[in-house]
Amino acid sequence: MRQTFRSADFDALADLWNEFHPAEFRITPALLEQNTVQSPVFDWGLSQIEVDDAGQVLAFVSFKRSAASLYKGPSLDQAHLSALAYRDPRVAVDLVADAKNILRNRGVNKIVFGEDSRHFWPGCPMQCGSICGFLMVEGFTETGHVFDLERDLGDYRMPTPAPDGFEYRPLASEDDIVALRVFLESEFPGRWQYDTMEKLRAEEDSSCVFGAFLNSKIVGFALIQHAGHRVPIGGAVWSESLGDQWGALGPIGVAKEYRGAGLGHGTLGKALEHLKSLSVRKCIIDWTTLEDFYGRHGFQIARRYKNCSLRLAD
Repeated sequence: MRQTFRSADFDALADLWNEFHPAEFRITPALLEQNTVQSPVFDWGLSQIEVDDAGQVLAFVSFKRSAASLYKGPSLDQAHLSALAYRDPRVAVDLVADAKNILRNRGVNKIVFGEDSRHFWPGCPMQCGSICGFLMVEGFTETGHVFDLERDLGDYRMPTPAPDGFEYRPLASEDDIVALRVFLESEFPGRWQYDTMEKLRAEEDSSCVFGAFLNSKIVGFALIQHAGHRVPIGGAVWSESLGDQWGALGPIGVAKEYRGAGLGHGTLGKALEHLKSLSVRKCIIDWTTLEDFYGRHGFQIARRYKNCSLRLAD
């Protein structure tokens, strides 16, 4: 029996998710709900659940629309397969086939796996052979690789001192938030600006952003998260595998005019020291290709993903 997400039992859906995916990708029912129906681009028409006569969930797929309505950059000509789990792959194939037909009728020509706004996946998780095999059979093609990194901050020390002349600290006032908005609009408009400002609104806590200040001007930033936060995003969605004293960092960036002089490493190191002072142990940095940059701070690859997309035939 086919159901929409309007009647979703998120406890049952999370049970299937956690049965289907490896342990490092375990989630809670609340997180599944947050990253599906609570997303402003969740696609109610494409997302479906299949249950048997006894009410057991056999499969579900979650789709999202392009985030082009939220921030600049995404193509209007794509949808995102944002979550998938099944007990019988044939049922999942049928759910995806129905979504493909609807997308063709809408004139949408591309499906991207993950990479959606309020995402779980930055790509197909290589540790999950079932998903990779499913996408291959569906005709998805690989377009690149990204990964998550982790380290325990219990013994963290900055590899080099942070550049002098800057103040490194969490945001603490409305003036700081205004300075952040000015910085992001200038340096990182698009997804990073949207995600960071949405995180500030959700937490109602400016200290979830760590800044490098030159006088009152922000010239570098890092989004930081820990177990006290209500709305985990990005790498923080895998907090179940990180332990009770989890932390997350990213995105992180500095103003163009200050790049190449060590401010990126300085901002990263000071932000990690701050997380350590909050008793964070296992920390994740997600969706990146900068192994050498973060490796200088002791981070190692923990999860690998393949960027995958499907061009829909006419």
